[in-house]
Amino acid sequence: MPHPVRSLTKHETRSSLVWFNWNVSLRGVFETICGGTTMVFVAYALAVGVPRNAMGYFSAVLSVACIAQLLCLPLANRVRRRKRFILWLAITEPALVLLAILSAPLLPPAWRPLVLCAAVFLAASCLHLTRPFADDWLATTIPSGLRGRYLGRRIRVASFAIIAATLIVGLAVDAVGTRNLTGLAALLVTGSAFGIGAALSLQRVTMHEQLAPVAYRLSDWRAVWRNRRFIKLLLGTLIFTLPFFFAVAYYQVFNLEVLHMRPWLIATMGVGYLLVKLLLTPWFGRLCDHVGPRRLLWLAGPIYAAFFLCFPFASADRVWPIILGWAFVAIADGIYGVAAPASLYTTVPAEGARPAYFALYNLISLGAYAIGGVIAVPMLGALARIDWQWGPAALGGYHLFYALCGLVMLPCTAAVLLFPRGRA
Repeated sequence: MPHPVRSLTKHETRSSLVWFNWNVSLRGVFETICGGTTMVFVAYALAVGVPRNAMGYFSAVLSVACIAQLLCLPLANRVRRRKRFILWLAITEPALVLLAILSAPLLPPAWRPLVLCAAVFLAASCLHLTRPFADDWLATTIPSGLRGRYLGRRIRVASFAIIAATLIVGLAVDAVGTRNLTGLAALLVTGSAFGIGAALSLQRVTMHEQLAPVAYRLSDWRAVWRNRRFIKLLLGTLIFTLPFFFAVAYYQVFNLEVLHMRPWLIATMGVGYLLVKLLLTPWFGRLCDHVGPRRLLWLAGPIYAAFFLCFPFASADRVWPIILGWAFVAIADGIYGVAAPASLYTTVPAEGARPAYFALYNLISLGAYAIGGVIAVPMLGALARIDWQWGPAALGGYHLFYALCGLVMLPCTAAVLLFPRGRA
């Protein structure tokens, strides 16, 4: 029989929660700078010689890395020292990014995209491998009576860190230039240092090792596939988010290469998006409890379509449509960020094979982004040959690409019918 795990003292709990906040704040800065689709990383990749149409491959490898979630199933039965496991992989993630950034300019041009893709894939795999353990660590550390208050404070702390990092990075990129390889590399190295700091902060968090880790069984997967409500939700999620599988990898490429926006303006636009989302999300949460997630999602779909349809009207001398689009799409993202998890939790049983549900949901969703990123590369290559003018709309390759995403989003909104009815 395993020995019971000793509860944390008040001092250990308080100290651990403080260091968890440090971790999420430092990690927010790392992801703002070094994420595979961020402004700094995209500018660096373009400066190092990656073709702009090939940026979809980076989105693809970020999503393919979710296969590491499957590796967690057998590992969960074998990992005994979970804190050490999390710490090593948390340090490895930014270290791989740092190594790729420093080595890419020294390699032949043909190798540089491959090295960057490999580093992004391995780094994201480290994150996916630790996520089930790290989430469980946080969940078991927060006292049940403080859960809501602490998580709300944690979101605010992380949001402020990301907003500050976004503004500072925008000014820094504006100062060094979007083609300054050395300056962009220095920013990415700084971001990697924040990632390593985030990993090291977990060393100060107390964890009592469990002697009997949770075991996963193959029968869990059979139970998941037999749950019709969950499978309908999964199918509805894939259809509703279909345009984003292709679109997300090229936001910063569009801003930097097509619109030639100043980095500080991109950063300011991003901060405005974050502020709108931060201010409205708590209200959407209360509204979701009142009317149910399905009704809210009916509102999000047309907003997403309108967002994509702003792109064709933007140009290098007319950027206000894209700024307007990012301002109001924050409303849709705030709705989806509340309604999608609420719908998911409604379809997952209160006991039994719960981990398998979340693993399959993440695997299928992220896998779809990987496929979409790969398909987007030849799609943009074909659309690049088209140059149409329709009134104030300039339909070049990227403009037409996002116009198609907007038109596809309209019928995809009907996928809300596959989401569960009623309140969360």
